[in-house]
Amino acid sequence: MTYASRIAALNGCNSLWSFCGLTGLSALKLAQGDAETLKHLSDLTGTDVSALTRFTPCTETRATRCLGGQIFPNKDIKIQTQHICPKCILDSSIDRELYFAAPRVFWYLDFVRTCPKHGLLLVPLPERQKGWFPYDFAARLKRSQISRDQLVDLIAPAPNKVDQFSISLLSGDADRSWLGNSDAYVVSRTSERLGCAVEGVTSAKYLARSELARLADIGFAVLSDGPDALRATLLDLTNKRGRSGTRRVFGVFFNLMDGKMGQKIPSVRNVLREVILENFVVHPGDKLLGELCVKRRFHSLQSAADQTGVHPTKVASVLTAAGLIPRPEDTNSIQIEAEPAEEMLRRLSNAVLTRDALKFLGLPWRHLMSLQDAGLISPINPACGGQYMYCRHDLSRLRDALCQNGCNIEQEDDSLVPIYKAANQSVCGIAEVVKLLVSGKIQIVGLMQGLRTFDAIRVDPKEVFEGLPSYEAVEAALTREELLKQFGVCGATVAFLLREGHFDEFRTRCRTSRKIRSYVTKASVDRFSEEYVSLRNLAVERQISGRALSHSLKGKGIYELPVPSRCRGRFFRRADVNLVNELS
Repeated sequence: MTYASRIAALNGCNSLWSFCGLTGLSALKLAQGDAETLKHLSDLTGTDVSALTRFTPCTETRATRCLGGQIFPNKDIKIQTQHICPKCILDSSIDRELYFAAPRVFWYLDFVRTCPKHGLLLVPLPERQKGWFPYDFAARLKRSQISRDQLVDLIAPAPNKVDQFSISLLSGDADRSWLGNSDAYVVSRTSERLGCAVEGVTSAKYLARSELARLADIGFAVLSDGPDALRATLLDLTNKRGRSGTRRVFGVFFNLMDGKMGQKIPSVRNVLREVILENFVVHPGDKLLGELCVKRRFHSLQSAADQTGVHPTKVASVLTAAGLIPRPEDTNSIQIEAEPAEEMLRRLSNAVLTRDALKFLGLPWRHLMSLQDAGLISPINPACGGQYMYCRHDLSRLRDALCQNGCNIEQEDDSLVPIYKAANQSVCGIAEVVKLLVSGKIQIVGLMQGLRTFDAIRVDPKEVFEGLPSYEAVEAALTREELLKQFGVCGATVAFLLREGHFDEFRTRCRTSRKIRSYVTKASVDRFSEEYVSLRNLAVERQISGRALSHSLKGKGIYELPVPSRCRGRFFRRADVNLVNELS
C-alpha cells in the first residue's frame, strides 16, 4: 500500500484510489496482497514480483505484521511519521527537489534509527502540517517545503551496526550467528535495553533517537561477540551493583526478557537466566523468565530464617562461626550457598536451647559440659559466647545409645548406681562411663520406672571399672608438682610457661590412682633448662641468697624472663649468665 501510494504521489495523483482507478488496480486486493494485483503493479513499476511480495506488510495478528520475513508490532511500522536519511535524499532527488525523491529512501520502520548505507541518523521528515490522510504523500511532500540547506543541517553521524544487522535480515541474508533465529526487531530492542543496563539507564521511554541508537550499538557490540561475552558483561554488572535484586541490577533489560519479547530471543534469555540462578536467591517454585525454578542454589538470610524458624541474626552468627558465610556487614546482601549449608540449616531447624537439652536428656549442666568437652555431643553454635543450641536429633541419638541395653526396674538395686556414682567409685569421669554405654560394653543397664533419661540410668560400678582401659606407667614425663620442685617456682609461673609453649604437656590416666593428670615431657624440660636457669637453682649453685643474686645480675644489665607480676620465681637466660661469669 505504501509503495503504491508513493508511486501515485510521484505520478501526480492526490490519492491511491484515484491512481488505482486510472491504472485498473484494486486498492482492496492490493491491501490483501492479491497475487494478480501485485503482478499488475510490478508490470507498471518494473519491480520484481518476489521483492514486491516480500516487502509488502502482511497482517500476522491484530498486533503484529510480517515484512520481509520478519515480525514487527504494528506500532513500529508508522505511516504518519516518515524518517529520512538526508544524504540519501540529496543523492536521489532530481534537481534537488524532494518531491521527486525515490520511494526507497523513506523509512517507516521505527526501530531502524540509522542509515545502513551512510551511517547517518534517520530523522523525521520536517513537515509543516501533516495531511489528514497519511497516504496522501503528494500533499504531504508539497507542504514540507524542505530545502537542500536544511537537509545538509540534518546530517548527523550515528552508530549503525545493529541496523546493518537488521537490514541484512530483512534483505534475506543468511545469518549463522547465535542471533540468526531471532527477528530483526527483537534483536534491535534487546540491544537497546542491554545498552541501557550497561550504562545504568533506568528507562528508555523518553530518550532521543540518537541516544537510543548509541545505547543499541553498545548492547549489540556485546551480543555480537557471542554468549560468553554476554555472560561476562552480566557478571560484571552483578559484581558492580551487588545482588540485592535482578531488576535493580539488570533494569529494563530484565523487564524486556521477562515479557513476551524474551520468548522470541531464547538464546539471550537462557544466558540471563543462568546468570541469575548462579548469583541470586531464587526460591523453588518461583517462575524465572518463563521457567519454574526446581532446585535452590542460594539462600538469603531471611529465607534461611524462614526455613529453620530461627531469628536471622542467630542464623547469621551460626553460619559465620561455621565458615559458611563471611562476617556480615550488610545483612540484606548476604547470600548463602544452599548445598554446603543444607546440613547446618537442617540442624538449626531442629535446634533446642541448653535449658531444653538439659530437660530432654535429664542431666545437670556440668554433666552436659563434660559430654560436650569429650566430643560426645556438639553444639550448633560452639562460639556463641552465650546460650548454646543443640540439634534435637543428635540428642535423641545419644539418649537412644545410652539406653540401648536398658531394662526397666521398679525400685533401687544395691548393685546398680547412677552414672555419676559409678564414675566416682571407678575413679573416672562421667564422659568415660557414657562412652562405655554408647559403645555397648556395659551390658547391665537399668532404667528406673522405664524412664529414658540420664538421671534414671543405673549401672554396675564393677562392670564400669572392668570396662575402663588399662594404663601403663608414664615414663620420661614430669607432673606439674615435680616441675615446681625442680625449678623452685609457683604454680602460676608454670602455668604461664605452659601457655607460652615452653613445655609440651599431655593428659593421661595415672596408673595408681586412675585419675586423669597432666604431664610434661622430660625432653621439653631439658630443652628449656639448656636455654634458661631459674633464680633458685642459680642461687643454690653460687651459695648466695636469691635476692642478692637477682640484684647483682640486674646491676650488670641482665634481666629475667618477663612473667606476670603475680608469678613467683624468676628465670634468666643461661647464655647471659655464663657471659658475665667469663667477664668477671
